[in-house]
Amino acid sequence: MVRNRFSSDDAESLRSKIFKLVNDADAPVADVVRALAQCQAHIQNRMIVEQTLKECGLRSTGFNANEYLELYYDIAQGKREVGYISKGWGDPGFRVGDVIEVSKWKIAAIKEHAYALLKYCATRGVVMTVEENDDDSVKLLMDSVIYSDGFNKKVFAQVLHYLNECTTKAEQLFG
Repeated sequence: MVRNRFSSDDAESLRSKIFKLVNDADAPVADVVRALAQCQAHIQNRMIVEQTLKECGLRSTGFNANEYLELYYDIAQGKREVGYISKGWGDPGFRVGDVIEVSKWKIAAIKEHAYALLKYCATRGVVMTVEENDDDSVKLLMDSVIYSDGFNKKVFAQVLHYLNECTTKAEQLFG
């Protein structure tokens, strides 16, 4: 991530390296422009997410970016993990979510309470899906979407609050 500690000489050097890569690229101009726009959006999105986490009193405990994910952060408040935020390269917004693992021996409780939890979460804008693991557990995946143009501290805090309500409810039912 580009930080404010760069001098104007560092910026010129970085610009020169980028221009060299662009000039040496054996790609159509439209592809080069698209790649540069994705790089710019990635840097801006990381800055927005990092600043929003800071404003909300949260911190990231991990970062990842790859061919599928523009960004992925695990989110913590103090020592407690409170979910994640991610964005795919082609996604119009951010996904804020959490994963809860439930032992398969609680399958009767899952069957009994899944619809109630699904409904509870849906009224809070949280989608829940169930995924069976190879081991003796089931994953409850819970997430909400915030479109990029609506991403701000207030909206993020509200989405995270509702997500936390849903994970707390799931832990009460299945924990």
